[in-house]
Amino acid sequence: MASQPKKNLRVVIVGAGFGGLAASISMAKEGCSVTLLEGAEELGEIGAGIQMTPNVSRLLIKWGADKVIGKNLVEFEELNMRRKDGTKVGYTQMIPYIREQTGHPWWVVHRAHLHEGLVTVARQNGVDIHVNSMVHKLEHEEQEAKVTTWDGKVYTADLVIGSDGVKSVIRNTLFPGTNPVCPTPNYAYRAVVPYSEIREDPIAKELVEKLTMEVWMGDGRYIISYPITGGEVFNMVLAHHCHTPMEQWEEDVLPTLKDTYKDFDPRIARICQMVPEAKRWPLMVTGPLKSWLSPKRNAVLVGDAAHSMTNHMAQGAATAMEDGAWLGRALREVVQGRMTLAEALELYERTRMPKVAEKQQVSFINGALWQLPDGPEQEARDRTMQSELAGKPFIRSANLYGDPQTVLSTYCYDTEEDAELAIKLYLQGRDEPDPLAPGITKRVADKYMNWFKGDDAQGATAKVA
Repeated sequence: MASQPKKNLRVVIVGAGFGGLAASISMAKEGCSVTLLEGAEELGEIGAGIQMTPNVSRLLIKWGADKVIGKNLVEFEELNMRRKDGTKVGYTQMIPYIREQTGHPWWVVHRAHLHEGLVTVARQNGVDIHVNSMVHKLEHEEQEAKVTTWDGKVYTADLVIGSDGVKSVIRNTLFPGTNPVCPTPNYAYRAVVPYSEIREDPIAKELVEKLTMEVWMGDGRYIISYPITGGEVFNMVLAHHCHTPMEQWEEDVLPTLKDTYKDFDPRIARICQMVPEAKRWPLMVTGPLKSWLSPKRNAVLVGDAAHSMTNHMAQGAATAMEDGAWLGRALREVVQGRMTLAEALELYERTRMPKVAEKQQVSFINGALWQLPDGPEQEARDRTMQSELAGKPFIRSANLYGDPQTVLSTYCYDTEEDAELAIKLYLQGRDEPDPLAPGITKRVADKYMNWFKGDDAQGATAKVA
């Protein structure tokens, strides 16, 4: 590729959620001038817990956000998969197994603590954050893009990034009518209960004797729980089917929540009765879209604006953060003059789209696995987990949080390494590694040997291409 002059790349990011903050940090670190616009009057996150799986905990560590968030990042000891009556049918040892096998921890954290940590790191890296700046208009027909807020302020940039969620103004401007949908009548309650209260209950206290993640699977319903806030708060996500259509979260749902799970394991049913307040959320899916880019290559979508997904694999926010980090790495090539902006954006779209589409499908499938009705399919699902429950070696499991193939493809994924490889091949004029080239490619070496040798490992017995 022809060398370009170094560029002072001006980026405006619309939406300061997890994807927007991750993009802002990555791009600022790579030399971009970043402005982040948030419509809310104050920075913050609503909701409760969120999982930072190894594919994104690696980013928190690299950026130093883990140090800012501190003890509010909780690493839990084990995952127990259960029938709705509490019978254990699957198990994954999390400490130290996950950290040893993936190289990074599997954290759970309150959304507010995660958001606060990312905001701090973004500001430390020079990101210019504006609150009360709701964008209502995107102009992208010229070489430079412009966004206008409701108070009349206009921001001009080389690149506008739409990280403004499922109701994205940027997406709806670029691709009118591409609204997210609920593919099934599956919704989720989110609720928290203090550990101190649970410990006072003679039946429920058994569930909080140590820090664990628990999943109760039932016919059209499931509950997943894990500790947040330094292990002081019991977080729950409770999936169920509701035949009243909804497009935004709703309150005043406590009676329905408590009734829906009254026939579950008595321990978790007791905890459901302790819930002081809860919200119900629709599980919205966006796309797959045909494109994430503006025709002039001066606007791009990331996160839920591009590809919202169901929550069953804990990958919605994680995938948005991957997008931001991947794109930041590509924009470094633009800043350094090795690629044009159009080349970087097209490479991002071409590389990330298949990965994201697969994640959307796997997330949907995991929700189906956890909500199978009693019968032959449920029994077959449970049998696949018998080896892990018995501590025996296994190759595949319907427990996708511990299934070796899923852990490797989803939770061991390194978005920055993926970007590095795609950029390298593009600059060399190739689309993918030549499978017949002499020697061993780095991707193959990493998959089969380098994973246990450390970050700087190179193929020891043959040339790594």
